[in-house]
Amino acid sequence: MFRRTTIPVILAVCVVLSAWGYDQGQEKNADSKPSNPHGRIYPPRVYTTVRLTAPPPVIDGRLSDAAWQEGEWAADYKQQMPTEGAKPSQPTEMKILYDERNLYVAIRAYDNPALIHRYGAHRDKVEDSGDIVGVCFDSYNDKQTGFEFDLSAGGGKTDLVLRNDGWDTTWDAVWYGKTALEENCWTAEFQIPLNQLRFSAQDEQVWGLHAWRWIDRNQEEDQWQLIPRQSTGRMYNLGELHGIRGLKRFRHIELLPHVVGKVTSNPREPGNPYRAGLDDSVSVGLDAKVGLTSNFTLDATVNPDFGQVEADPSVMNLTTYETFYTEKRPFFLEGKNIMQFDLNEGWGSGGDKLFYSRRIGRAPTYSPPLRDREFMRFPEMTSILDAVKITGKTDGGLSIGILQSMTSRETADLTFENREREANVEPYTNYFLSRVQKDWDKGNTSLGGMLTSTHRWISDSELDFLPSDAVTGGVSFDRYFGDRTYVLSSKAIFSQVSGSREAIQNLQTNGVHYFQRPDATHLGVDQSATSLSGHGGRLHFGRTEKSRWRFSDSFGWSSPGLELNDLGYLRQSDLLTNSAEAGYHESEPKSVFRSFSLSLQRIDIWDSGGLKTDGMTGFNSQATFKNKWHASVEINRAEKAVVTRLLRGGPALAGDRFWCWNAHVSSDPSRRVS
Repeated sequence: MFRRTTIPVILAVCVVLSAWGYDQGQEKNADSKPSNPHGRIYPPRVYTTVRLTAPPPVIDGRLSDAAWQEGEWAADYKQQMPTEGAKPSQPTEMKILYDERNLYVAIRAYDNPALIHRYGAHRDKVEDSGDIVGVCFDSYNDKQTGFEFDLSAGGGKTDLVLRNDGWDTTWDAVWYGKTALEENCWTAEFQIPLNQLRFSAQDEQVWGLHAWRWIDRNQEEDQWQLIPRQSTGRMYNLGELHGIRGLKRFRHIELLPHVVGKVTSNPREPGNPYRAGLDDSVSVGLDAKVGLTSNFTLDATVNPDFGQVEADPSVMNLTTYETFYTEKRPFFLEGKNIMQFDLNEGWGSGGDKLFYSRRIGRAPTYSPPLRDREFMRFPEMTSILDAVKITGKTDGGLSIGILQSMTSRETADLTFENREREANVEPYTNYFLSRVQKDWDKGNTSLGGMLTSTHRWISDSELDFLPSDAVTGGVSFDRYFGDRTYVLSSKAIFSQVSGSREAIQNLQTNGVHYFQRPDATHLGVDQSATSLSGHGGRLHFGRTEKSRWRFSDSFGWSSPGLELNDLGYLRQSDLLTNSAEAGYHESEPKSVFRSFSLSLQRIDIWDSGGLKTDGMTGFNSQATFKNKWHASVEINRAEKAVVTRLLRGGPALAGDRFWCWNAHVSSDPSRRVS
């Protein structure tokens, strides 16, 4: 009885809460807040910059240069956290200037120097950075994407791409910033080259503008343009930057040739010619960036070297699921926000996407069998011969991304009884993708699509286990309505993979599919098949973060034959997923709380044969107290279901009902020792 009634009960609660919350919100806001389009609560502030006439300031954190005598200071920041709209505990002011090449930003954060938290920090490490100031520019002015630059009081730099649904700190721009300490404040000075931003060709620019400050000891955030904490998207609520005029259109070109020499020390191994102590190699390559227009960029690389990129963490993976690694290579990070087509919500496996850039230049997939006393030197990664990418957004709101890359044939060197031979371990491979998305109504409506293809030149029988061709594609539609109170979004995708009978059989029996499961009567391995096709989709409807009372419901599916792992990422196919959630979120201080939330979740997952693989009802509560302590409680009840992956292609195992819970308490994070 509990299983059958849970989802209807949650949906009924959602409807009641939605209606009640809507009436309460209308009554509360009728006199205090005007009705504004696109969900804006606070009227937009405007800052008008001026063109610099004095020599550019020296970026040393001190604001004594003659340049800072020009223009106007903007103050009157408002507190966003903990009390939205309250007067900040400390005043802040900023100034923005520009010339034909750069933006210059100065921020003066008033405070007692003895109380300022000035901690050293690595780049893009916002946590534990102490006091911070930052500025963000929506240079497209599309209400979708902003480019943010932050400095901590200790001099730590952070740059990120800001979106309505989150942010991405993997974007690294070339800019300059320093901080300094004065008698009654700390100061921050920025120089941001215009070629690091993307903007229209209009003679007079209007950009979105956001400036903020974090006072660590108070766990307080102050903002120049106040963005509601209960908001469907921060980019819709930015202020405006006016006054940028007459920027000359120039083609930005960066060329970075590189010569890399490597010497590797290996422990000697008797009889192994590849473990003789030292290994050396030399490679030559070129990286290029060309600004095609002010809002489109071409990135190209020939024989790139990623040796200086941060290494992946060590992971011991004992599951059937492939480990997902984040992208850290600069070439693939440029325009990353445009190239995304994620399928996270409602799929049950999480993280699935049509484009997973780590596929390009991955480790070779074939490992030759070795005889006794046979030695092998195996390439660590597949060489990228070349890669070209074009990304940008038109003045009319059309985002475009195109990527093409060719990877090399890779061979392993083998030696047996002083006889040497080579074995092909990876074929020549070409990758291609195109991505488009059109926004209307200042981003309240969007329609997009992506198409990817992978082609391998397979000439050796040892590599017949690899698919020769793979094509995937998808379309997406998103619509906000009711003054951005509600959202409807949908996605549909397909895949078509072809290759030898061995390759398709391997796909059918790998951990993503497991067609050979003896109790999966709706599945079966077709040993004569030379292609595999599939489809999937997702439909989501919900009441957004603009409301205290929220709900959402998502339904997603992936057919048994869906396969994305040639250029995308898919943990598991053959899923039907329904997830529902309802809850209350309070961001204003009340009683002993700075903020708190309560939510009820329900998720059910089946395969397409009707076998239930997961069912869970959960309750979650979180609270931050006025003394800055935090506590959370989570309680879950799992239903009786089956596990189809544990025996790796064998029969499903029955899972029992169980309860689980966890509780967490943390002290004031603003204290270094707490």
